[in-house]
Amino acid sequence: MWRRLIYLLFCFALPLAVASAGQIIVQKSSDENKVDIFALKQELLQQHIWQQRLRNQAQLRWLSTLPLGCIFSPQGDYQCGLTWYRPYRYQQQQLYIEIPPQ
Repeated sequence: MWRRLIYLLFCFALPLAVASAGQIIVQKSSDENKVDIFALKQELLQQHIWQQRLRNQAQLRWLSTLPLGCIFSPQGDYQCGLTWYRPYRYQQQQLYIEIPPQ
C-alpha cells in the first residue's frame, strides 16, 4: 500500500519538478504593439551569425608577403619568430595565413 502511494506521488511530482517553460509572452490579437516572435527570432539569429563571422574574421590574419627571416618547415609552413604561417594560393597570388596557437 505504501509503495503504491509513494510510487504515485513520485510519478506526479517528478514531471512538475522537471518542467520549466521560461518566460511566456501572451498577447491579445487587438494589441497594436504586437511582437512577431518568429521575425524577432530570425533577426536575433542573423545578428548572432554576423557576430560570429566578425569574430572569425578577426582571428584570421592574412599576409601578402612574409617578414624577413622566416624559416621554412618540412610540413610546408613558415615560422616567423613565434608565429607560424601557412601558404595559400588565391587568384594567382601567394597569400599566407597565421596559424593560431593551439
